[in-house]
Amino acid sequence: AEERQKHEDERLRSNMFWTDLTPHTCTTYATREYTARLVNVPSYYNRRVEACMATPVKIHGTEYTPKWCEDRVGGPNNVIGHWEVNQHEPDCASYWSWYKDFGCISPGSGQRRIEHYLENIPSGGDWKEFCATTPISFGGMHFTGAQFC
Repeated sequence: AEERQKHEDERLRSNMFWTDLTPHTCTTYATREYTARLVNVPSYYNRRVEACMATPVKIHGTEYTPKWCEDRVGGPNNVIGHWEVNQHEPDCASYWSWYKDFGCISPGSGQRRIEHYLENIPSGGDWKEFCATTPISFGGMHFTGAQFC
């Protein structure tokens, strides 16, 4: 019976595919959210979210499985996949431009205060999130984002 269920699952999943792939806002540095609807999912099928999580979609030539899925109960085409894609999203890439060196924070601290100006924050993007996640390298050091925004 277990083997039969496995074959039935594989048969049902082989008929499922994504439609209405839609790009949304940039969520963090170089990352955009996408959604799509999984179709041909029988309404009686009780593993709809698992099927969604296991079904890849191709975005920019690369296959991704969803980060999370939701089953909007009420029909065969109401399973929605969500992706966060962090490759080939140049419109989501903020960057640091000019900076000002304010010198030592306090004598003997070994730390300097340097302020940079953040450019290219995407429309609708959370500036605090982009400030915290936009990387920069200078003075032989690398930072994954600003320490303070």
